[in-house]
Amino acid sequence: MKTWHMVAALAAAAVLTLTIGLFPARAADADGCPQAAFGFTADERDRMHAAVTKARADAQAPGITAGVFVPGRGTWICVVGVSDQETSRAMNAADRFRVGSITKTFTGTAVLQLVERGLIGLDEPLSRYVDWPDGNAITIRQLLNMTAGVYNYTEDPEFIKRYQADPAGSFGPRDALDIARNHEPYFPPGQGFHYSDTNYILLETVVERVTGRSIGDWIAQEIVGKLGLDATNYPSTNALEPPFARGYDETPDPGDGATLRDVTESNPGYAGAAGAMVSNLRDLSVWAAELADGALISDRLQRERLRTVPLAEGADVSYGLGIADWGGWLGHNGTILGYNTAMFYLPDTKAVIVVEVNRSGLDTDHATPLFGALAKILYPDR
Repeated sequence: MKTWHMVAALAAAAVLTLTIGLFPARAADADGCPQAAFGFTADERDRMHAAVTKARADAQAPGITAGVFVPGRGTWICVVGVSDQETSRAMNAADRFRVGSITKTFTGTAVLQLVERGLIGLDEPLSRYVDWPDGNAITIRQLLNMTAGVYNYTEDPEFIKRYQADPAGSFGPRDALDIARNHEPYFPPGQGFHYSDTNYILLETVVERVTGRSIGDWIAQEIVGKLGLDATNYPSTNALEPPFARGYDETPDPGDGATLRDVTESNPGYAGAAGAMVSNLRDLSVWAAELADGALISDRLQRERLRTVPLAEGADVSYGLGIADWGGWLGHNGTILGYNTAMFYLPDTKAVIVVEVNRSGLDTDHATPLFGALAKILYPDR
């Protein structure tokens, strides 16, 4: 474990908490942005503000929270819109969001911690831990970096209908794996790339069988607790712990194009270790840096984590062991019913960008394009 990383994380968290505390949520309109601004040029601040305003309009989102943190250059926090359409409560930088697939960064770290302890082998077959079709040919590494070929249960049409119809309904890992078993794999293990949430449900099963603990408990004790991520958790119920932003479905109610459906109450079992977690701006800004710098695992395993494979031939985006490389920015994004998120870290400048949006369907992403726009403003030549 890199102890200095934890010290740096706690120090950064204290600074950001102070920043947020000094700038309480403002009125739910564009003039409430920025909530905090230190450094950067006036032109950069204006352009970042414009990017957030455009993103909110394009998404028709109730609210957006965005944070940009560049050591020695500036800190900029923008909070616009509302966290609750019914009460018109203004969005707040401290609000929790469902972070979707950013959960994979925590699950991947948990797996690597167990590799560190000799309890899991990166290149051992899945069949050592779980009975699965082609389990003798699929490795833990291939599950982590999306080269296993396992069918993605969240692409199943019946699953999509079930989740959208009843987000708070009964569903769990066994249901997800049953769906995936009923579909052919995309390709033989190691012969391609296909992003699959099922991979991380299988990894959840591996972690729980090896440790005898739930994945949520492992993440809470061995990652979240050690880094002081106080607003981050792996929920066990449908409700969110306040303060939180309510989430809204991309699909309007039938017959009323102006109405969004509140889908805040959602069963975390639908996403599991692939996407169930909850966090906020402060914690994601800390976690983005810690993840990319390799806190809580050895340098050797961090090098393994950052061995990425391209999403497609010639793609600028590649994927490692529970982490994405987006043109040199390391991190992840997340889409889940009601919420979009993105968190990325640029190692050579230690810049962090976090975006949270409280409107989303299952196949939309408003946070990542906004991250890209903010990154381009800060680093136009990259």
